Amino acid sequence: MSSVDLVGPGDTLLDIAERHRLGFERVARLNPGLDPWIPTQGARVRLPTQHVLPDAPHEGLVVNLPELQLYDYGADRENPEILALAIGDELDPSLVGTFRVGRKRANPVWHVPASIRAERPELPAEVPPGPDNPLGPFWLTIGQTSYGIHGTNNRWSIGREATHGCLRLYNDEVERLFARTRTGAPVRILYQTVKLGSRDGIVYVEAHPDRYRRDPDRLVDARARLAEWGLDDDETLSILERAIEAARGEPIAIGVLPDAPEPRPSSKSAISRPTS
Repeated sequence: MSSVDLVGPGDTLLDIAERHRLGFERVARLNPGLDPWIPTQGARVRLPTQHVLPDAPHEGLVVNLPELQLYDYGADRENPEILALAIGDELDPSLVGTFRVGRKRANPVWHVPASIRAERPELPAEVPPGPDNPLGPFWLTIGQTSYGIHGTNNRWSIGREATHGCLRLYNDEVERLFARTRTGAPVRILYQTVKLGSRDGIVYVEAHPDRYRRDPDRLVDARARLAEWGLDDDETLSILERAIEAARGEPIAIGVLPDAPEPRPSSKSAISRPTS
């Protein structure tokens, strides 16, 4: 369940990810046979353009850290806009929890935190708006914290663990998000390594790396959820186990819900969670 592009002259997977406004790591994980820096010209590159929706209310902004993506339900609660993210790494992890959009700022000044200046003493106390500002052109505060959703001065960092805890977007995408997201809108930041969803009675699993090593029971939990839907046969559970081990970040058909209607073609990119 993916789209395809072809490697052009001089392309890296970074270039291809940016061209499609996708995250680098997700593209690389979906194409393990390609060298991310010197892929063969003309090779087919699978693109992660299909998604199981996170298990969360369809409102406001929903971030799922393991998949490095933000779901914006502001305009359409059934088909959110899906944006690639950079997040914090294991040493400086991004927050998990329920918040609201706080202060919004265009052309933000970066007031360099003391912890970052301790690592990089050559940095000034603040960086004005402009091409050297790592916050990019727009900033949305996450609740009452010092963290935000913002742009970047390093577009190739998107789709990676590359921040000190903030959530970083491509600049054109944070511009649109800034314009359409109101102060006070809900922000839910999740840590779901395994997502289960269905379309037309077919159940899909989408698995991502356990980046912060917080989900050791993901296989057990997923098996229990499938059992609730009557999907606990050996074949289904074997597919589930392989998907979680590979953690490629693509929806994989895993079974059919009991008494499901006949499947029909669909062009939707989002797969909803089954109702139990």
